Amino acid sequence: MNTIKFILGILITTTLFSCGGDKKKPIYVETESISEENDDSYYAQSGDEIVVPFRNENGVKYVQVKVNGVGFEMIFDTGCSGALISVAEANYLYQKGKLTQEDILGTTQSQIADGSVVENMVVNLKEVVINDQILCPNVQATVSNNINAPLLLGNEILDRLATIKIDNEQEALIFKLK
Repeated sequence: MNTIKFILGILITTTLFSCGGDKKKPIYVETESISEENDDSYYAQSGDEIVVPFRNENGVKYVQVKVNGVGFEMIFDTGCSGALISVAEANYLYQKGKLTQEDILGTTQSQIADGSVVENMVVNLKEVVINDQILCPNVQATVSNNINAPLLLGNEILDRLATIKIDNEQEALIFKLK
């Protein structure tokens, strides 16, 4: 219990002290709430092929997602081993009651693109929904201490899919579900 309080303290302190200047703040769109009564038949089923549009900006593909009922864009990143959110998103989800103490799984060390090793919190995201069609329950995500870290849709989620095709002409990802 003390570890959880310590991690939450770091999370909140980092958020408070790293805000400032004219940093671009993410926009959150609150959508339907998560509930045990969610009808999974609303989402794509095994074997379905789902076309998900992406927004391309400087060669980076952004996909619409909802995390625990909060909508935003994540970068489609096959080079990322997991899923990544920043401390800003984690704090927002926590303040809205969409991320609880029970969702904090601990910490992990990660090697980032420049080769350095950093320690980050790991949380369970109860639901990640891609483009209102693909439901991924219980996604383990790393929380970056960098408030400006991009949100990454990596292999923690992508490995749950049977195949992924990229159609750059139509700006769409074509997922086939397992």
